[in-house]
Amino acid sequence: MGLYRIYRELHRVGTTTVGSGQDRNGHSSYVAACGTEECGWSSSYETYAAAMVAAQGHRCPVR
Repeated sequence: MGLYRIYRELHRVGTTTVGSGQDRNGHSSYVAACGTEECGWSSSYETYAAAMVAAQGHRCPVR
């Protein structure tokens, strides 16, 4: 597996970005990640709706 993954359909919700891509097994997965440098929060989900809920509910501790 390569070092960098290619994500498609990037959507921004505040400081959080949601993107779709392939996981290690070749299945579609969705990732929600905070764009703030000091935060480092990210999580992967099986559905787009779950990733969007997590992105909307994320409260970044870095201000």
